[in-house]
Amino acid sequence: MGLQTSLATVNAAWQHFVDTGYVDESVVRPEVVQSWWRCRNMGIDSRAPKLPVMLDSRRLANVREENRSLIETAQWFMDFLKVAVQGTGFILVLTERNGVVLDVFGDSDILTMARSNNYVPGCSRAEEVAGTNAISLSLIEKRPMQLTGAEHWNVRHHQWTCAAAPVFSPDGELLGAVTLSGETTRAHRHTLGMVISAAEAIRQRLQEREISKEKRSIDIQLSSLLGSISEAVIIVDAAGRVTNINTVACESLRVVPRDVQGKPIAELFPAHPELGNLFERKDSATLEVSVERPGGHGLFVITPYKMLADGAVTGAVLALRERREFLKEVRGFSGLNAVFVFDDIVGESSALLRQIELARTAAQQNTRVLILGETGTGKELFAQSIHNGSPRRNGPFVALNCAAIPRDLMESEIFGYCSGAFTGARKGGQVGKLELADGGTIFLDEINQMPLELQSKLLRALQEGTITRLGDTKPISIDVRVIAAANEDLYNKSRTGEFRQDLYYRLSVVELTLPALRERGDDIPLLSQHLLRKLGQKIGKPALSLAHDTIEQLRQYPWPGNVRELENVLEMGAIMAEGSVIEPRHIAYRMRKPEPQAEAPRPAAATSPLPVDLRSMRDIEIELIRSAIEEFNGNVDLVGRKLGLSRATVYRRMQQYGIVKQVVVANTGRDASTSSQAHQEIFARKA
Repeated sequence: MGLQTSLATVNAAWQHFVDTGYVDESVVRPEVVQSWWRCRNMGIDSRAPKLPVMLDSRRLANVREENRSLIETAQWFMDFLKVAVQGTGFILVLTERNGVVLDVFGDSDILTMARSNNYVPGCSRAEEVAGTNAISLSLIEKRPMQLTGAEHWNVRHHQWTCAAAPVFSPDGELLGAVTLSGETTRAHRHTLGMVISAAEAIRQRLQEREISKEKRSIDIQLSSLLGSISEAVIIVDAAGRVTNINTVACESLRVVPRDVQGKPIAELFPAHPELGNLFERKDSATLEVSVERPGGHGLFVITPYKMLADGAVTGAVLALRERREFLKEVRGFSGLNAVFVFDDIVGESSALLRQIELARTAAQQNTRVLILGETGTGKELFAQSIHNGSPRRNGPFVALNCAAIPRDLMESEIFGYCSGAFTGARKGGQVGKLELADGGTIFLDEINQMPLELQSKLLRALQEGTITRLGDTKPISIDVRVIAAANEDLYNKSRTGEFRQDLYYRLSVVELTLPALRERGDDIPLLSQHLLRKLGQKIGKPALSLAHDTIEQLRQYPWPGNVRELENVLEMGAIMAEGSVIEPRHIAYRMRKPEPQAEAPRPAAATSPLPVDLRSMRDIEIELIRSAIEEFNGNVDLVGRKLGLSRATVYRRMQQYGIVKQVVVANTGRDASTSSQAHQEIFARKA
């Protein structure tokens, strides 16, 4: 009874307004009254017959295409509501922003009633066409509206009750409306609530579609970006699951994207469960991993870069590099390069030139080289020149002085170690020198100082071409050329058991013996000028030269420290010189002069024709050795220390110059027969 009274009251108000232009606003809602006024002012006939269909099929198809996203998004909800209102006498209508009907659903009886008013797809429910109605009013007011009976402007619509709710895009743009329409007698307060819920659900689904679309766009852009990167890259989410992997990474791991996307990163590397705690590691902290893949074992280095949003970890970008490529970068930063070439070796003596020629030949072959020579003769200069003259010139050159490393640390320095291999081991482990030299050359200087137990491990590495880090069980393949150097006679040391004989033969495929500076008398002026040019730039005296007497003094000196000692003497002379000419007095106190000795009879070998300067050097050396033997009562170790020579070299010089008998005489305070016997045994072993 109340509904009928209300309908009659509104109907009377509508009739009065149509007839007189006046309305009782206490009876009719303001937004409806305002719409009536607009319709009256536009001259819309309130008693117009059936409204024409506004759009033909072609134009309707175009409008539907323009609103495809709205139609597709609303489809699920429209289907749901269609089922919900089935048998209720309501139709469900979807319109676009201008009031054009896109879709109509409902029972056949109510659809027939709708068609009689041309309430079908393609018709317009815009206010300027259909007058006041729920669809147009909700689009104008941009809020849900429900109109019943005579609230509609056109009398043909008074038999309808319509509830409409506008649909907005995620960013607030008006897209259209969802409407439920039925006979006036079936009006229900829940009808408006249903269309409001549907409109909001459509907006949320549109937002989800927009987010999904943006995500797809981002994924496409990301895939394109990852595809253009030359490095292998894997992206994981906050749970450590793979979301993206580029082509380079797939090729490196021998996988296809669909097999790894969505899986935990730890499944890609089963031997490394620590990847499950990836986000607990420091950003950019490298992690070495291995993986079994088709074609063989793979070794990689992973560098994670965490992705953050509002301070929370959302995932990580993992840069994946093969270990060999990673080590190349490390070498580049570490300066593991050889700088010297054969042209940097200064000298014209035949002994030196023979060694240079042999070294040039050896450089072209991928063979091991052993360089023997006293301290300061230029062993590393030769080693670098061999590397730069070889096919490995673009690879690393790693130098290691075995005498400069504590015995306990030498193995880890050469072979590397894993994390936790020993107390004090660096977290994450450390790459050894042999690994760093992979693809290039390692120079093991003073290899005679390497402990015997480590020599056996080095021998095995050379034989098998693999190494195993301390604390690890997995072998690592390496491709390294070894150049070794010693300042002692390794052959004799191998004969006496002080150096592994099998390692000696493995290293000495090509053996170079560098002449001492005292054996290169004619090279001293040339070397001196070369060194002075560098010293002049260093101390700001570019025109340094040597006086004639200084040159002669340098020629007469035995140079136990060889070229290194010559460089030091010249530097001090350059500093002490008042001008640019270095006089003998400027270097005298840096050159150890032998004590004056009665000239000993020259051995027969000395009568052979030799250049004058070489014979004088020989005499000086004999005097130095004899003097030192007498000074230290025949103690060869002390003799070697004073002269800067190894024990084996002292014995070799004693035998060469026939000083063995003087040793016996010099040992008058000791058991001469024992000393003589010991020396004779040494010479027998050398022979």
